[in-house]
Amino acid sequence: MKNPFRWFLTGPDKPRITDPQVVRKQFLKRRYSGVIAMTIGYAMYYVMRLPLSVAKQPLLEAGLTAPQLGVIGAGLTIAVALGKFTNGFIGDHANIKKIIPLGLLGAAIVNVVLGLAPVYYGLFVVMWVLNGCFQSMGSAPATVSLSQWFPKKQLATWYGFFGIAHYLGEGLTYVGTAFIVAALGWRQAFLIPGVICIVLSAVVFYFMNDRPQTYGLPSADEFAGETALAKIEEKTSTKEAQIEAAKNPFVWFAAFSAIFLGITRYSVASWGVIFLQEQGGYEIVTAGSTLGIVAVMGGVGSVLSGIISDKIFKSRHAITSIVFGIVMILGILGIVTLYENRMLCMVSAAVYGFALGIELSFLGGMLAVSLVSQKATGAAMGMVGLLAYFGATAQEIINGWMMGHFSTTVDGVTTYHFESIIIFWVASTILMVVFVFPVLYGQIRQEKRLRQEELELKKVNTSDSIETL
Repeated sequence: MKNPFRWFLTGPDKPRITDPQVVRKQFLKRRYSGVIAMTIGYAMYYVMRLPLSVAKQPLLEAGLTAPQLGVIGAGLTIAVALGKFTNGFIGDHANIKKIIPLGLLGAAIVNVVLGLAPVYYGLFVVMWVLNGCFQSMGSAPATVSLSQWFPKKQLATWYGFFGIAHYLGEGLTYVGTAFIVAALGWRQAFLIPGVICIVLSAVVFYFMNDRPQTYGLPSADEFAGETALAKIEEKTSTKEAQIEAAKNPFVWFAAFSAIFLGITRYSVASWGVIFLQEQGGYEIVTAGSTLGIVAVMGGVGSVLSGIISDKIFKSRHAITSIVFGIVMILGILGIVTLYENRMLCMVSAAVYGFALGIELSFLGGMLAVSLVSQKATGAAMGMVGLLAYFGATAQEIINGWMMGHFSTTVDGVTTYHFESIIIFWVASTILMVVFVFPVLYGQIRQEKRLRQEELELKKVNTSDSIETL
């Protein structure tokens, strides 16, 4: 009996195409169609993940409590954490063309079900955990695909482009879904985007690709003329590269930093709308639009992240992360203290969003990926994702508990007090920056090692050439 899971594995290498013009045409066509489809597809993952954030107030009115909403959100992030770790290691062996569309399809079906189902706490927990399982099939496999189609020296730039997906999805949710909630009710915010994403999953599958070698094409490094790096990569098997990544302490420091990135990012994403509604008196559309600025500027920061790091900071991604981590601290301080002045709050949201876009590109995975072999890209993303989403899970429980605990009810009207929540958000952002400093040391050490390996390889090639003569 054949193993049904073999369908998900990457295909065998096909005989190499020998015509250089055909190779170039096919490689570029598949590379760009794949990355565009993957970016749009992953953006819709976020549309399937965030309707609960926008619909919190209507769901509170429907009978759910703030601590229950925290547990529901935590269920998703726990599932994403464990799934992302597993799918990261699996992704190094898988055909990504099949993984990402399937995750989008599953998440879409969950949203459609919740849009039609009655409001039962247990049902929401179960379905949102299932949504988290499908959500975990996005980020780590997508990064594996990027590392397969782009050489390591271009990976940060294209990962930054792919990072638009986070903010495109968040922007569509905070603006589009907020309008749907206001105009049609919270159920349609789950139902309408869910139906759209069922259709889009098929489109994403059509345009995505397996590894280049399965089409008779060279590896990304070889296609870019980086033969030395390609030969270094060939020396290590996928399993060996994954073990090396798991033993690398600097990858774990990057993952620890990602814990606090996850806390800050998802605190604002999940509780920011209700913070502005309750603390600042914003209407749901105004609150959603304010956080929509975070998404827009996050997309800009993400696109520019690789260029900024490569050109200004000479590819020292750890330094980039430290600098823009400090900018992110300033931005979140503005959001939580200047909300009474809506213009300044929007400016702060823009600053925070731009810095978050850069931080998410590097602390969200690229910093760890830069420390490992291309064959362990998924493993590194899985390690970072595991801890990042544990941070995201912790914030759901902690924020939900603090909202319930630090609240007062007078004449049936509940008032929420956010002072402790604000301290929690800001302190987490500071700790995020602190954990990057050891990674900077590790990155410098790795650069020296790679230079030495390349020199040794050149010496061997020179020696072989002399012997041939």
